[in-house]
Amino acid sequence: MLELAGPIKLLLSLLIGAAIGLERESYENFRNPDFDKSHKDKQGSLGVRTFSLITTLGTLAGLMRTDFPDLFITINMVFLVLLVAYYITGSILIKDNGITTEMAIIFSYLIGIFIALNIFPIQLVLAIAVILILILSQKNTVRQWITGIKQAELTAFISYAIIALVILPFLPNVFYRLKDLPGLTSVLGSYGLDSNQIFMIELVNPYKLWFIVALITGLDLTGYLLSRTLGQKKGWLLTSFVGGFVSSTSTTISLAQKSQKSSATNKLVAGAILANLASFFQLFVLIASTNGPLLVASSRLLFILILTSVLSTIFFLKQNGGSSENLNETKEKLQQTQIFSLAPALRFAVIYLLVGVFAKIALTFFGEGGFYITSGIAALTGIDAVILNLSALVGKSLSLSAGIYTIILINAVNLTSKCVYSFLQGKREFAWRFSAAMLFIIVSSLFALWS
Repeated sequence: MLELAGPIKLLLSLLIGAAIGLERESYENFRNPDFDKSHKDKQGSLGVRTFSLITTLGTLAGLMRTDFPDLFITINMVFLVLLVAYYITGSILIKDNGITTEMAIIFSYLIGIFIALNIFPIQLVLAIAVILILILSQKNTVRQWITGIKQAELTAFISYAIIALVILPFLPNVFYRLKDLPGLTSVLGSYGLDSNQIFMIELVNPYKLWFIVALITGLDLTGYLLSRTLGQKKGWLLTSFVGGFVSSTSTTISLAQKSQKSSATNKLVAGAILANLASFFQLFVLIASTNGPLLVASSRLLFILILTSVLSTIFFLKQNGGSSENLNETKEKLQQTQIFSLAPALRFAVIYLLVGVFAKIALTFFGEGGFYITSGIAALTGIDAVILNLSALVGKSLSLSAGIYTIILINAVNLTSKCVYSFLQGKREFAWRFSAAMLFIIVSSLFALWS
């Protein structure tokens, strides 16, 4: 640890105190240019001189600790009394009940002591001082940020904290099989079923099940944060893209409904394609988080899906058909996104569990063909649960090639279902163009099988 001489310690504490005081003084001047005129007679403002003295006093007290312990304690007590008196008079005279400045005084005094006693490396002390100045300088920014937080958003953050930090760490990381269900042996035996084969099917791992819930809800929360920041400041195309992270199906339906009263069909189709492009990036994150070998094997497929989506978007954006009317109404509608809560997270857990159990049963009794059928049916409602179950099986019960076939299948089924929704919710011109783009993406994905 770097050891500084006494005079250098005093000089360093003086400079740090001056920097902290400069921030405090500049903030008071910015908040109220007439601060000195209106409050000078009530309570002196704390600035460069005061904070320089505070940090220097802390260093002097620290240097006296070994040779003059009684004086060290006395200085600390006097400092504490002065601090309490400053807070009380400030609360009474200028009706300021905040303690930010008082906390800055305490930290400044402690920084002086840290420098004197070498409790921490000098680099860490300087880092503490810089962070303190940064926190003090961001008061208006923090206040604006807090003011913009809605109650629903706060509830969502708390819900996610419960999911990821309260529940997940305490769940058992053990697989429970069907044989662990009491009374199942006699029931299956009465129907003449091979209970031994069924009993080997893994039912649920509580930790991994809830980890999947935390992963999905985390992605939903990330998508919402993107829509609240980037989506609100940029155009409706970016809003469509970030909306796809939350729900590509809902975003597609919203754009299809807008097409009923809009002539900007090509632009709406481009937005719907962008929403599905976001779902492909989400697909990448899900696979990368759960199965590395499957990610490597499916990298060509994911690249094709992303590339064809980008090309389709560019194609429709460059079309001149339809007017370039203002689409702020579309943007506002897409931003009306419901944040997740515990109830949807629990529903997803149930869906994930049921899809996983039926997929494993189909794989056990009907082989890969049965697994493909089960996965295809499940993909009609969404591909997240199917992809996560697939990642858990590839490398164990399924080969990598079977994993690629399944991804192509469920993606094709899911995109086809969105085409059906577009015909039901949008005008025919939008539906046909969107379906053509989805067909192009589906057919192109088959090239991932070409080795």
